[in-house]
Amino acid sequence: MAERVCALTREEALSVLAYLRQTGSRRDVALWALGIGAGLRIGDLLRLRVCDFLTAEGHVDVQLAVRATKTKKERGVQLIPLVREAVDAYLPELRRTELLFPITRQHARRLVKDWCKSANVEGQFGTHSMRKTFATIAYDNSGGDAGLTARVTGHSNPTQLMAYIGRTPATEQSVWDGVCEALAGRQA
Repeated sequence: MAERVCALTREEALSVLAYLRQTGSRRDVALWALGIGAGLRIGDLLRLRVCDFLTAEGHVDVQLAVRATKTKKERGVQLIPLVREAVDAYLPELRRTELLFPITRQHARRLVKDWCKSANVEGQFGTHSMRKTFATIAYDNSGGDAGLTARVTGHSNPTQLMAYIGRTPATEQSVWDGVCEALAGRQA
């Protein structure tokens, strides 16, 4: 059975990014930025080519169309400035038709584990930690809207998303909290 990996907090994810900017290669910065800033699965990240990111004028686009290998669904992914800047810095090292990350899944997993350890972030981490981190940050910044976050992350429904990030919807939690408060200390 596969090892369950953790999501990083926003601060931890940015700590890893700072570490990579200081000591890592542009490839590593781009891989980490795409992982935490676009929320793609590692298989989809490793299939990306330089030309997938470029406009007709040769600039990094603001959006990326990705067909997920797991679900076969196509979705648009916005490339936030963090991602665009990291990819733009890395592109001059590559040819237009080249894979963006010519590494294996196993190599990527080792990299992520090493990066987290080197940045003094503790926990069980792997490549899927990047996607989980994105999903968690997206949910936290959606105002607790699981439906909206599920669409952004490519999850098929809000329930699946909430299980994925290990959360109870805020509205459901408030019902439980209300019941708990209503019944606290009251014996029949």
